[in-house]
Amino acid sequence: MISVIVPTRDRPGPLHRALRSLARQTYRRFEVIVARDGGMPVEQVIARWQREMPITLLDGDTPHGVSHARNRALAVAQGENVALLDDDDVFLPHHLLAADDALRTGRADTVYGQALVSPTWIEDLPRGAHGLPRKDYPFDATFLGVANTIHTGSIVARNPAADPVRFDETLQHCEDWDFLLALHHTAGHRFARLDSITSVYHQVPRPGAVASAYRTSPTPFTLARDTLYRRWPAVGGLAEEYRQWFRDFDQRLDARIALGLPASAHVYEHAVRGLHATFTAHRPPDPALLEGLLPHSLASWPRQSAEADISLKGAVHGSR
Repeated sequence: MISVIVPTRDRPGPLHRALRSLARQTYRRFEVIVARDGGMPVEQVIARWQREMPITLLDGDTPHGVSHARNRALAVAQGENVALLDDDDVFLPHHLLAADDALRTGRADTVYGQALVSPTWIEDLPRGAHGLPRKDYPFDATFLGVANTIHTGSIVARNPAADPVRFDETLQHCEDWDFLLALHHTAGHRFARLDSITSVYHQVPRPGAVASAYRTSPTPFTLARDTLYRRWPAVGGLAEEYRQWFRDFDQRLDARIALGLPASAHVYEHAVRGLHATFTAHRPPDPALLEGLLPHSLASWPRQSAEADISLKGAVHGSR
């Protein structure tokens, strides 16, 4: 059985769509655990779907953060495997079946599907899906220590109940990345990517914690990355070179935010895509990529308000 963990706060509409995507799963041996982390009540949303699948609601009026909500759900998960789904994302109908098939081979402990990144609300693959970005990186344990290439809502893992691995509740950002690193390095999980797109990762511009994070410099993402780099040492000199590239990236981005300058849309994902290509080719990071994404000269950037571009920043860094 698979336990699907869905943390939620103040998003009843997206939560309804997320649960509908679970009701459409071709694999039926699963339970759903919704952990409300404060915000508006969701009993009516849950009631709509309880006749179609087993749903447990862990109710909480006081917000403690998404890591706390997920850890509450992990503590009561009955499945041999657990899947993670954010309340604003959706699984495609074959997601759980494909993951279960892959885990049954015994060759992996954590599997993840490829994720379509959509700037609008969708529940199925659109005809123009080939024109949308996606998180589809093959697994590379060393590069995972440089940047997170895996969408949280695409993973299904062996239940870590017997392992000392949980979400770090002191982290407000990058807690999902830290969890993946802990699964691999602490619990010894073997990772494998599925061969198809199995989920939709929504990056719909809207106010939220990610957008708010880009009103300060250094950003919480910069601080979280620094924490994870210190917690999880780089494996090899090349990985350290790439980490330094990202430190320079964060420094330049923080400088622009401090001056009220915007970042271009999807700048972080462009960085990861470019670096992943050179890393897997065993080449050093390209300084020209950094200069192209975040020019060193501030004069080359148009002066706009950070507020006007905040929705783009939310979309850019949702998975950092």
